[in-house]
Amino acid sequence: MRKCWTVSVVALVATAFVVVGSPGALAGPKQVVVGTASEDCKKPDAATVQAGVNLANPGDTVLVCPGTYIEQVTIPADKSGIELRSERKLAAILQAPPTMEVPKAIVRVNGATDVAIRDFVITGPGGSSCDSIRYGVRIDGSGSAEINGNHITKIRDAGDSGCQNGVGIQVGRAFEGQIGTAVIRDNVIDEYQKNGITVDNTGSSAEIDHNTITGLGAVDFIAQNGVQISRGATGSVDHNAISDNEYTGIDCSTGVLLFDSGEVEVGHNTVTRNDCSIFLWDTGAAAEVDAEVHHNDVSDSAVDGIDLVGEVSNANVHHNKITQSGSDGIFVDTLSTDNVLAHNKIDLSTGLDADDLSVGTGTGGTANTWAHNQCTTDNHGGALCS
Repeated sequence: MRKCWTVSVVALVATAFVVVGSPGALAGPKQVVVGTASEDCKKPDAATVQAGVNLANPGDTVLVCPGTYIEQVTIPADKSGIELRSERKLAAILQAPPTMEVPKAIVRVNGATDVAIRDFVITGPGGSSCDSIRYGVRIDGSGSAEINGNHITKIRDAGDSGCQNGVGIQVGRAFEGQIGTAVIRDNVIDEYQKNGITVDNTGSSAEIDHNTITGLGAVDFIAQNGVQISRGATGSVDHNAISDNEYTGIDCSTGVLLFDSGEVEVGHNTVTRNDCSIFLWDTGAAAEVDAEVHHNDVSDSAVDGIDLVGEVSNANVHHNKITQSGSDGIFVDTLSTDNVLAHNKIDLSTGLDADDLSVGTGTGGTANTWAHNQCTTDNHGGALCS
């Protein structure tokens, strides 16, 4: 049995990417067809997806015929409102080229707003063993997008790499001063190297719902996170299935990681077979974890079900079902205070169902409020399990 004290937060080197501008706008909305002329693709306007984007005006649809397109695609600020869509669901494949231009995203929304990306397979792997691919989809430059119905897979280097790159969807990025906004819905995201989804930087936000996010399982070369919301970013994580983020080393792989985040709601998710399934971590930076974690079904965590670590305060953890944790069902460390943990059902923990190391005037001498939890074992003589 191992207790996790740290998790591994995604961080990549800062880069820049120059985008070639599109031709002048033509009058009226239209549909731009991409592909090679065939029975499945009659009268295409462009042979590559980037060429189709370049031809499109704001508000147009770029309809991509079935086939594999080995390229990087950028949607710049003068293409707001574009819908990029596979003509048949998952029949158009956007594949990473062997050598990628920075920021090494297969699809980048760079300043365009109200973009839609629908029904593609977006896939790696990269062409070498480290830093060959960074993102499946990246939203930056204060851009915004709805990412819906895609299969985003193999966003990873060639082979088993421990390099800290390979994120399915990246929204904003604090290290580059980048902001993004997204609705991420009904996607399958799997076989990523570092994170399934990352939302990062104050001003960035995302609604993340009804996705299936699956890590690599127990591996010894990298600590993964299913969803990371960090460094002041805000958002919601609702009705997702998040599983199989496990690392056999020291750090915890997490299902959901809130790291110095802003206000976040995490609710109605099924989170299973992760090291630390839902992990709230505040380092005392400018941002403050202010989270509501509720009605989640958390099971088979290798370490803890739900963690509050560092200076976490104002968190409301309620009505969660937590079962079969390898260490504690809910763990709160010494610095986390003024949180409410109520109406949780916790059982079959190898360590304690409820474990609060803080000291104060709260429940059982802790610095937090525990109420109406159904559990059996705690470190305060039954006061946390009532």
